This record gives sequence, C-alpha cells and structure tokens, in this order.
Amino acid sequence: MKMKFPILLSAASLVALSLSSCGRGSDAGTTINVAGSDTMLQVGLSWADAYKQVDPDVAVSIAGEGSSTGFKALIDSTAQIAHSSRAIKDSEAEKIKAATGTDAVEHIVGWDGIAVYMHKDNPVKSLSLPQLKEIWAEGGSISNWNQVGGADAEIKRFGRSNSSGTYGYFQKAVLGSGNEYKADTAASPGSSAVVESCVTTPSAIGYSGMSYKIDEVGWLLISSEDGGEPVEPTIENVKAKKYPIARPLYIYTVGEPTGKTKEYLDWIKSDAGQAVVAEQGFVPYK
Repeated sequence: MKMKFPILLSAASLVALSLSSCGRGSDAGTTINVAGSDTMLQVGLSWADAYKQVDPDVAVSIAGEGSSTGFKALIDSTAQIAHSSRAIKDSEAEKIKAATGTDAVEHIVGWDGIAVYMHKDNPVKSLSLPQLKEIWAEGGSISNWNQVGGADAEIKRFGRSNSSGTYGYFQKAVLGSGNEYKADTAASPGSSAVVESCVTTPSAIGYSGMSYKIDEVGWLLISSEDGGEPVEPTIENVKAKKYPIARPLYIYTVGEPTGKTKEYLDWIKSDAGQAVVAEQGFVPYK
C-alpha cells in the first residue's frame, strides 16, 4: 500500500462561483468546488486529476482544511461538495437547511482507519483502547511511556484542531462521550503534520488517517480491550471490521446533486472512482 504526505492547500484554492443552489450541479458550469476534510484532501486531489480524463470540460477545485470548513462552504454556497471524515452535526444540518431551504444529503464514499502513530524506535508496539483513553483524555492516568512498557519519557501528544473531523471522531471513539483532550495536546494543522511530529519527536504519540503512513514513522497495533488481540490498521483489517478505530468517509451535498455534480459523484462511486480510494490507502465503500 503506497502512502505519502498530501499536498496542502488552503481555502484560497477554492474558486468562487455564483451558485443559485449549492449542491446542485449546473451543466453550464465547468468548475465543481469541493471543501472540507484534510484527511480526504489527497484522495480528493487524485479524484479530480483522474476525472480530467472522464470529462475534460469539468475542473474540480479542492480545498482541505477540516471537515467543518466543508459544511460552512455548503452553508455559504461557496462549494457544491463537502468532504467530511465525520458525520454531519445536527447544528450544521440545521444551518444548511436554513440557508438554502434544502436538506443536506449524505453519501458514503469509502472507509478509513485512524492510526495511532509513534516514533519508529519506540519499543511499545501495541496499546488498548482503555490505555489510549488514559493517555489522551483529561484526567487520564497515563503520562509516561514507562507506564505502558516503554522508556522513561513523558508522552508528547499530537492531534488535530477542533475543526477537524478526525479530532471529533477520535474524541468520540477513544476518549468517550463528554471527555475532553488533555490541555497540553498539540493541535497540528494537518494530518501529515501529526505524522511528521511523530517522525521527529522520540516520545511522540499522534492520531491520523492510516493513509498517511510513511516508512519513517511507526504505528501501534490496537486492541479493543486490555488483554485483547492487537490489530494493525491496514486496509484488510478495516475491511474485515477487525480494526477498532475505523470510520466512513463522507461526501455531503445540498439536496440530491444534479448535472455535472451528479455525474462527478456517480463516477466517484463507480469502480474507477473507488479504485482511486484504494490507491490512496483507504477502503472502498463497496
């Protein structure tokens, strides 16, 4: 499975369009604006590049600064498509309905495992979900690697900003409902930045999509419970539903898409589009 750091783009990479109804493609237009998840940025860029061969008259503009920015773009009618690595919040759905008069529609386009990364030389090779909670959650009892079989070194935690869907998913899946991250957890600007911190910091631990794995970093096998069988975050294990920290990857539109937007989304769900999902280290949705 070939994995690499994504190209980082800012919201300025979005091309502003005058849209009468965000999420409804127009046959007269040639640009589809996409905003949202940093986790999905690389696969989004790859979809956009491959789609040039399908419809050369359609340009797909991608920005990836966090899932919440995609929903804001739908609310503001500055994008037709929002990438998200978490499900839409009720408050976001309500704002989209209020702004556009139409409900947001959810499309699952793949699956992702959230890997827990550490320095490649760290002797700790596996942890349980309860141990991860004690490491990450406010009030948790684990702060030193020697508490989990490692060296005597303070654990340095690297995560994402609260605009990230990965931040929200990891909080819900690992910390548990109502629990906050420890206050000194570093908020990295992107998925690749988390991995980079784990490459350069001997006592680091960080969470990020498994597609960001590179040879220079290590990752942990994870068990659902203390004493359980630890599982590696691989495509095969996510597909088999063995890896315990996995989630859908979403596309959201305002209403059912039509025109060029529908054609593009239909292609993403096709065998060709799903082949790109696999090439980028994710799991196809079907």
